[in-house]
Amino acid sequence: MRRGYKWVDRELSLMDPETDWERMVSLYVGHRVPEFALAMMVYPGTMRMMQPGFGSATLAHTSKLETRPHRRFQDGNDFLMAWMVDGLSSAAGRGAAARLNRIHLAIARRTPHLPGNFDDTDDFVYPLVLLATFGDRLQTSLGLPGTSEPMKTAWHRWARTLFRLLERESGPLSDEAFPEDWDAMTAFAVAFESRPYEPTESGHRVATAMMDFFAERWFPAPLRSFGADLTRYLAGERVCRLHRIGWIGPRRERLVRVFLKSAFRAQRLLPDFRTPLPERLRRNRRTNAQLKELEPYRTEPYRTDSYGAPSGNEPAPVEPQRRHECGVRARPKARKSGRPSP
Repeated sequence: MRRGYKWVDRELSLMDPETDWERMVSLYVGHRVPEFALAMMVYPGTMRMMQPGFGSATLAHTSKLETRPHRRFQDGNDFLMAWMVDGLSSAAGRGAAARLNRIHLAIARRTPHLPGNFDDTDDFVYPLVLLATFGDRLQTSLGLPGTSEPMKTAWHRWARTLFRLLERESGPLSDEAFPEDWDAMTAFAVAFESRPYEPTESGHRVATAMMDFFAERWFPAPLRSFGADLTRYLAGERVCRLHRIGWIGPRRERLVRVFLKSAFRAQRLLPDFRTPLPERLRRNRRTNAQLKELEPYRTEPYRTDSYGAPSGNEPAPVEPQRRHECGVRARPKARKSGRPSP
């Protein structure tokens, strides 16, 4: 293993996606994905995930994406590496799922003005479908080869298994329906993104903060406007107009497409990484002291604890008042749950 110039595909070809899907996802993400590609998926992907008004209101309420984006990015990477590289059968993978469940329930208890914000099954299905299919949909939209059939199967098994480890406010998702295969996941994503969503002030504020952070984190000052254009393109025109962060003109869109095509083609030519992605992330990881220097304050009015949950006594946002699909849901009785461990 790890011999030769392009060794990942050779190893993947020896695996059965029905039984080796966990190892396939781990190998692919760990040794094929650069850190920049991870960021390209996380931030524009989050903009897509918060199309429902309750999603953006919850993110705005915790304020972590706005006031502590470096810490939020590192924390998000920790979850993804536990699930994708360590694997969902590992102690790290299952522990990360349990920790996310506790965080969600803690936030839900502290946001009674957002009833049901962690109880819609589709709000759990879509992020996992997006994580699994985003790269394929992007590359095929650029006229490039997409994900191989064995990896499609592996990604579907991964997303379905993680879904069953998660919990909503009213209970576990283990018995809820999940798209039955890759094509069903893609169809679900298209349908979810085609629903009529209403713009919100919280969506605009959080999307703007994410776009600015992505551009500042990955591009020098003269190229930050291009970084913002790249974020917009990856989020999609419909999402950008929903969050009112502007769309790019035809000439700038062509420039972004040329950049992305060149990046994907270069990745196909460059050697596979011998150093696993988690180790590469650790090399660039900021310490708590560095994070405090970068993010020394928290913007009012929302005060949050170390888990990103509101700390209490904060004013409630006035929007959105209801889910656009089916109105306000009765908030289920909170189940007992311990505070997440650090």
